Amino acid sequence: MADAINTNYYRLNDAIIRQTERLTSTPEQKTTTSATKQSGQSFQQILEQQISNTVTFSKHANIRKEQRNIEVTQSDLEKLGNACDQAQEKGIGNALIMMDDSAFIVNATDKRVITVMDKNEMKNKLFSDIDGAVFI
Repeated sequence: MADAINTNYYRLNDAIIRQTERLTSTPEQKTTTSATKQSGQSFQQILEQQISNTVTFSKHANIRKEQRNIEVTQSDLEKLGNACDQAQEKGIGNALIMMDDSAFIVNATDKRVITVMDKNEMKNKLFSDIDGAVFI
């Protein structure tokens, strides 16, 4: 008799826990889970997709960016990413991307910034080893 009571107690306890989890899960969690199930993509595939859409800076570009006091915001990174996409569509490998008062030499296929220049540096400079330019 005691075993039957204990079994019913654990079943009831388990049911309460499951219902509580279901009720306290946020709509975002439900949407994310259902979106992942609908797209059929694994976490690894989604992560790789997000990484591939991100513009990165080489060590040299980071040094130049700091030396020349060039600030790059999240909005600027999105613009650079879109410019890289445009360059890729046209078959451009290495692109000169002109944005505001800065110039970025970018490997468009890898979305990797090779070097950065400000408007003062561009006055008497020659840009070589580029396949095309994008102005944003």
